[in-house]
Amino acid sequence: MLLLILDFVYSSQAILIVLATIFCFVSKDTKGTLFCFITFIFFLWAISLNSFIKIYDQDYFIFRYIFWAFNDLAWMGLIAYLTIKDKIHLWQSIIGQLIVLPAPLLQLMRLVDRHYFDLTYTDYLYKGLLPLINTATVVLCFAPLFVVFTQYLKNKKSEAEVEV
Repeated sequence: MLLLILDFVYSSQAILIVLATIFCFVSKDTKGTLFCFITFIFFLWAISLNSFIKIYDQDYFIFRYIFWAFNDLAWMGLIAYLTIKDKIHLWQSIIGQLIVLPAPLLQLMRLVDRHYFDLTYTDYLYKGLLPLINTATVVLCFAPLFVVFTQYLKNKKSEAEVEV
């Protein structure tokens, strides 16, 4: 039951990312559109493989944490590479890297904790911070729209001052 709820949450986040991609595309922000599209592909990849990985790794609890850490690092690497190639906004890339950076660290910390320490508080960190990281990443997909909207308001305000 919990897996179905988590799959629904991630699916709804993917739908929000698709909406952000469409809005960025309509507003002709190619850098924001590419960021949203890549984020959507990685979310779709995670949603597609989530159940399979948990079934495959139900006895060991090793591969899931390595896979998720690698997935986050691959996203970060691709976003950084495209930023260097000037295909994604620099500010969006930096904020995205800062948001997602704790995720692979949490995955690896959970892996070590689960097999060596079995501390109780790391479970709360893991289950509390990862959804916040994913939600913040989804919100970051909408950030170019806020920039476009504020620029529109500034331009409209400056036109009003010129007309008066």
